Amino acid sequence: MISADFPFTVKEFILLGRSPHQGILGLNSERDLIIAEKAMKFTDTTALSKREINNISGGERQRMFIAKVICQQSEILLLDEPASSLDLAHQIRLMDLLERLKNETSVTIIMVSHDINLAAMYSDAMVLIKDGRMVKKGTPQEIVRPSILSKIFQCPFLVDTNPVARCPRVSPIPEKFKNF
Repeated sequence: MISADFPFTVKEFILLGRSPHQGILGLNSERDLIIAEKAMKFTDTTALSKREINNISGGERQRMFIAKVICQQSEILLLDEPASSLDLAHQIRLMDLLERLKNETSVTIIMVSHDINLAAMYSDAMVLIKDGRMVKKGTPQEIVRPSILSKIFQCPFLVDTNPVARCPRVSPIPEKFKNF
């Protein structure tokens, strides 16, 4: 939860993404405001612009963070578990938003996620890491395999194909179903 002694509005927080582009006084130019408005429109946060950041939901907060990042206009976006605290509907909405950002701009998105299914659905390439070391890299189809996942996570897996997304779908096999 974001907490501030001087609570920002959503728009003020998003405009902080323009800080690297501002002069020493940190004043917002007309261009900064236009870029922020476009970012809010892209992330569907325009209606939230006057609300305090302490009073928005987790899904709204994630979209606000993405809008702030869009304002920075960087070429690479690094995300650490961006969907981890969201319910399933908000996870998909956020990932769809990120995919749209990737497809409509030249931004490269690098994301850490423990959710293999979500990563397999949205990734062009994946890297599996264990104990801080890269174990395997490749496309989801190349590396999301029971033999590879079992070595990394020390439990059995069923990997089939998601019938809608046509990507690997992972189901860990609990001990009680081991002999199934």
